[in-house]
Amino acid sequence: MGSLAVSGVDYPFDNIIDALRHAADHTNEGIISYSPATSGESPVSQKLSYRELLDTAETNAAKLQKLAVSKPGSVVLVHFDNALESIVWYWSVLLAGGIPAVTSPAMFSQNESDRQKHLSHLHKTFNGPLCLTRRALVEPFEEHTAEKRIDTRSVEDLELEASAAAPRRAFKPSTSDVVALMLTSGSSGNAKAVPLTHQQLFAAFRGKTEAANLRYPGSPFLSWVNMDHVANLVHCHLFAIASGISQIQVPAANVLVDPAHLLNLISRHRVSRTFAPNFLLAKLRRQLEAGKTETLDADLNLETLFLDTGGEANVIEVCVALQPLLAKYGAQPDVFKPSFGMTETCAGCIYNTECPSRDQAEKSEFASLGRCMPGVQMRVTRLDGSGDAAPGERGSLELTGDVLFKGYYNNDTATAEAFTADGWFRTGDLAYLDRSGYLHLDGRTKEMVNINGVKYLPHELDASLEQAEIPGVTPSYFCCFGTRDASMDTEVVAVLYLPSYDEADDAARFETQRNIARVVSLHTRSRPRVIPLRAQDMPKSTLGKLSRAKLKASLESGAFAAQQAINDEAIKRYRLATRSEPENDDEAAILDIVRQQLELSAEDDFGVNDSVLATGATSMDLVAIMHRMNKLPNLVEHPIKLTDLLNNPTIRGLSARIAKLTGAVVETDKKPHEYDPVVTLQPNGSKTPLWLVHPGVGEVLVFVNLAHRIRDRPVYAFRAKGFNASEGETPFKSLEEVFQTYRAAIKKRQPQGPYAIAGYSFGGMVAFEIGKLLEAEGDEVAYCGSWNLPPHIKFRMRELLWDECVIHLFYFVGLMDEATAYTHKAQLCEFNKQGRRLDAIRYLRQHSDAARWDELGLSEEYYLLWVGLASNMQGLAVDYEPAGNVKSMDIFVADPLSHVAKDRKDWVESRLSAWKDFVRTEVRFHDVQGAHYTMLNPEYVANFAETLRRVLRERGL
Repeated sequence: MGSLAVSGVDYPFDNIIDALRHAADHTNEGIISYSPATSGESPVSQKLSYRELLDTAETNAAKLQKLAVSKPGSVVLVHFDNALESIVWYWSVLLAGGIPAVTSPAMFSQNESDRQKHLSHLHKTFNGPLCLTRRALVEPFEEHTAEKRIDTRSVEDLELEASAAAPRRAFKPSTSDVVALMLTSGSSGNAKAVPLTHQQLFAAFRGKTEAANLRYPGSPFLSWVNMDHVANLVHCHLFAIASGISQIQVPAANVLVDPAHLLNLISRHRVSRTFAPNFLLAKLRRQLEAGKTETLDADLNLETLFLDTGGEANVIEVCVALQPLLAKYGAQPDVFKPSFGMTETCAGCIYNTECPSRDQAEKSEFASLGRCMPGVQMRVTRLDGSGDAAPGERGSLELTGDVLFKGYYNNDTATAEAFTADGWFRTGDLAYLDRSGYLHLDGRTKEMVNINGVKYLPHELDASLEQAEIPGVTPSYFCCFGTRDASMDTEVVAVLYLPSYDEADDAARFETQRNIARVVSLHTRSRPRVIPLRAQDMPKSTLGKLSRAKLKASLESGAFAAQQAINDEAIKRYRLATRSEPENDDEAAILDIVRQQLELSAEDDFGVNDSVLATGATSMDLVAIMHRMNKLPNLVEHPIKLTDLLNNPTIRGLSARIAKLTGAVVETDKKPHEYDPVVTLQPNGSKTPLWLVHPGVGEVLVFVNLAHRIRDRPVYAFRAKGFNASEGETPFKSLEEVFQTYRAAIKKRQPQGPYAIAGYSFGGMVAFEIGKLLEAEGDEVAYCGSWNLPPHIKFRMRELLWDECVIHLFYFVGLMDEATAYTHKAQLCEFNKQGRRLDAIRYLRQHSDAARWDELGLSEEYYLLWVGLASNMQGLAVDYEPAGNVKSMDIFVADPLSHVAKDRKDWVESRLSAWKDFVRTEVRFHDVQGAHYTMLNPEYVANFAETLRRVLRERGL
C-alpha cells in the first residue's frame, strides 16, 4: 500500500483499519481510560495499548461473523455508556465489515414520548439495524412499543454464544467505505445520520495537522466528550490512532464537576490537544480568579497545551481573563483555538490560532473562528441569493472540499436541501467574513429572535446573562430563544434557566427573575418570558451544550407548563406580599408614565418603590419621563428638573418631590436641604462598586448608558453641587471642597476598600485627587482611571471662559456639533460682555437641533444655570497643579479635541504620558472608540464597557 502525501502530511496507509494495525505494530501507544470519579476518591485509570485493542477487536469481530450478527455493509448501533467499551465494540463491528453507528444513553430523552420517537426514527433511518449493548442498557430498546423494533443483543450474551474461538474472514476496506455513521444533534426524532468515509477522514486529519502545527506533535490527545460525538470519535480517537500517539479518555462528569481536574490531566499526561467550550472556560476562570487552586497539582505544567474550543460562541472577555491565569502554569500565548466544525466536516475545520490577541485588538465581543484548514473552502453568500457577500456583510455560510461529507444516510430530501446547485454545503449558519477573511458566526438561520422587525442573536443573550453572574442561577444553564403564538404581535424572548435557590424561597426567585429580565430588557427593549426548570428538563449534550431546538420545542408543546405555573404563582405571591400600590393620583400618573415610556405592562415587576434607574432606562428615557411628567396639570407651573428625577428615582420619591414643589405638603418642621452628591446609577452586583466622577459640566447623564452595561457591580456617580439652586444649594467654592465632599460620600456608602474610581475628562483630575486621599488613609485604590484627561490642565481651564462653557455644553448634550458651535463663538462673547447671558442661550437655541431641544425638554433658564455651574467648576481649577501620586492609573484614550492635539499619538506622547510622573508603579493606556465628547455615545458604549470590564478584571476587581 502506498504512502499518502498531501499538504506535507504523510500517512503509510489510506484507511483507518490499516492505521490501527500500523499503530499496533510500530508503537507502544494506546488508550488511557479513566473511571468516573467517586466522592473522596481519585478516579482509576486503565491502559489499553493499540496492540491490545486490535487483538480484542479481531477476536470480537470473529464472534460477530460466526454468529452472523454483523453482516458486511449493515448498520450496527454501538450503544454503551463509557468510552472504552464504545471503542472496543466500534472496532469490533468495523473489522467484521459492518457500519458502526455509535450512540449512548445520553442521547435518549427522559421524556418517554420523545424516546419512542427517537427509537422509531433510528429503526427507519438505519433500515432495521442491530444494536450491541450491555444488559444494563437494554431496557429502553425493550420498552419500545412500535411494531418494528430494533433488534438488540447484549455483549454478555455474545460471549456465551460464541465461547469457542472462531477464525475471522479478512476484511479489506475501500477508501470510499463508510467508517462510521454519526447522528447530528436535532429535535426529537429529527436527527440526521452523517456517513464518514476513510477518504474523508484522512483529508480531515491532514488539514487538522497542518492547521495546528503543534509544538509537541508526539504528545497525546485528551477527550472528555462521549464517543457518540464527532469531537471524540473522529477529532480525538481516530485522529490519535492515525497520528500514532496515545489518547486520554475521561468521563465528562470528572471534568465538569471540577475543571481543575482537566488541567491536572493535561499536565500529568503532557496533553497537546483537548477541547473545552466557553461555559467550561468561564467556570474555570471563576474558579482560578477566586483563588480556588487547592485541587491543582503543585507542579502543574501546561506548556504543551493546544486548546480547541467551540460548540458555542467564545466570549473574548473570558479568554482574555483566563489567558494570564493559564500562563502562570506555562500555557503558550493565544492558547485558545476557537474553531468551527460540524459532524458533516469531521469536527473542527476552520481555526483561529490568534485568540485572544487578535480578537482583543479588534475589540470583538465574540471570538473569530479564523480561516479554513487545507481540504476546506468557505464562502458567505447574500441572503437574497444574489452572490457572494462583501467583507463584513452578513450572509449564509457554505462549505466545500474533500473534508465534507457527500450526503445524509438514507435521506435524499435532507441531502437535496443541504447542498446548493453548484455543490456547496449549506451549514445553516449566518456569518460574515472580516477584512482579513476570518470567519465570524452571526446566528443560525432558524434561531434568530425577531422582535418588531429587529433581530437578536440568542447566543449573545446567553452570554450577557452568564457575564451578569446573577445570584440564584446555575452557571452555564441559560437558554434563550424567540417564541410566539397566535395571540402575539411579535416574538418574545424566552429565557429558560436552572435555579440554584431553594424552591420555597420566593424572595430569591423574585430577585433572580427580576435580574434576568433586566439584562434581557437592556438588549432587546422587551420583557422576556422567564421560566426556571429542573435539572432533568435541561440535559446537556456530550459537548456540554443545551439544545436550543429541543428546549424550544418542549416549551411550545406545553411540556414546561407546570413549572411555569409554579413560578408564576410564587412571583405573584411575593408581589402581593411586598408590592406597594399607588397611594395617590400623582403616584398613579407617574407610574403610568414610566410604564408607557419603558414599555412595561401592569404585570411587570415595577412598583412605586422601585428605582427607574435600575430598569435599564437610557438617559433619553429619563429626559422623556421628565418631559411627560411636566405635562401633568399640577406641574405646568412648577416643572420638575432632571435633578429631581435623578435624586428621587422612585415613583414614591417623585410624588413626594412634586408635593413639595407645588406646596401640596406644608412641612411644619421643614429640614434644611442637604446636598447629596451621589446618584445610584446601577444598584446591583456583588463586586467592588465603581465610582464615577462627572466631567466639567457637572452632570451624570453621560454615564447612564454605560452603567446599564456594568452588571456585576453597583455603579455610583457624583453630581456637582448647585443644581438644586431653588433649595438654596450653592456651587462648590474650592477644589478641596470637591475632593473632601466626594471622598466622604464614598466612605459613607463603602467604608472599606479596595476602591475603584474613574473620572471623565475634568473628572479624571478629581478621581486622581480622591485616590490620593483614600490611599493617605491607608485604603487600597485598586483602580484609578482618567478618561481622556492629562494631569496638567490649568492652561486649558484658563481657556474655558463662559462662552467656551456654553459651546461645550451645547455639543456635549447633542444640540449641535463642535464645528457648528464654534462658529457662534464671537456672538456669544459679545452677549457675555453685555451681561446678556440668557439672551446668549436663546440665540444659540435658534441654531440648535430643534428636535433634540424638545427631546431634552430643558428650559433656557436651566441651561443658563447649568453653564454657570460648569463655568464655576472649571474655574476652580485655573491654578491646579498636580502633586503627589497614586499606586497605579489607567488612562482611557479617545480622539482628542482638535485644538489640543493633532491625533491620538500626539495626544498620548505630548500630554497623557505625563501621568507617569504621578504614579508609583505603572500607567496603562487603553484605546477606546470615539472622540473626547462622544466616547460614551450609544454607538461606542458597548466597546467602552467591554474595555472597562477588562481593566477592572486586570486590576483584581
